[in-house]
Order: sequence, then structure tokens, then C-alpha cells
Amino acid sequence: MLLDNHLNYLIYPKECSVNNLKENIFQIMEDIESHSINTPLEVYYKSINESYGRHRRDSGQFHRLLKKLLKQKNLLKANSRLAFVLKKEQLHLFKQALYFLDIDSKSKGNAFIVYLWMIALKATRSRVSQVIKQIWKARLSIQKMNKRHENEFQEFYTLCKV
Repeated sequence: MLLDNHLNYLIYPKECSVNNLKENIFQIMEDIESHSINTPLEVYYKSINESYGRHRRDSGQFHRLLKKLLKQKNLLKANSRLAFVLKKEQLHLFKQALYFLDIDSKSKGNAFIVYLWMIALKATRSRVSQVIKQIWKARLSIQKMNKRHENEFQEFYTLCKV
């Protein structure tokens, strides 16, 4: 998934089958670079490292290869991997907000989209409402909030909590 500054898709979320890890990662990076010419990139990712014993060895290989590639392209930033996965109430709230903002995350096979948005916008427990507001403002093309916008957002946020 690749988003522009206005949180519109440049590359829609998709699942990729991996046959050759190195080749597939290079292909994904080329695709990202072709869509983001003249635009500075910020890469956020979440990987399960090899220290997590229940995953296969290729999880560690993926992590090391991705980190090396991002470092070569000067895209590796401090804390770029520190993505957080929401749980329970926050996850439900975030899913509802995405659904009401016409981001399809409830269709069969699209559950992973919620997690991509979480990682892309660094949605943590303490930042969930800020991130939802950020997406809401982008979808409605609001540059500066006024009292009416604040009230509309509060109504929207309350609707998501139900």
C-alpha cells in the first residue's frame, strides 16, 4: 500500500505471493519508486523478527533484507519499524472509522487493510482518535478545523464507538 500526502491510494493494498524473497522485495520497491517520482518517501513497516520462535526462518530473512534495502535507499528512519497493532476496543473503533470513511476493510479477504492503515499512520492506543481525525480530515479535504468541523467530527467519532 502506498499513500500520498492527502491519504489517497497511489498503490492499492494487495497481498503478494512470495516465490523468491529477494526478487519479490526488489519488485515491490521498484513499483513503489515508480509511483512516487519526485515525492519524498517515508517507509513504515512491521515485521516479525526471527527472535519470535514460532515463525519460520524466512521471517528473519525478510526483515534483514528489507532493512538493508531501505538503508541503501536512505529510507530507513529511526523508529520506522515501531508499529503497533491495536487490540479489542481500539481495533473495533479503528475498523468502524475506516468503514464509515469508505475504506473497505470489512469485505472478505480485506482484513489486512486495517493493519496496513494502522502501520502507515502509526496508530497506537494513545493516538487512535488523532489518527481517525487525520483520516477524516483528509477524506473531507479539510485544511483547518473550525467549530462546525469539530462538532461534525465528534458526531462521527461517537457514531464509530457504537
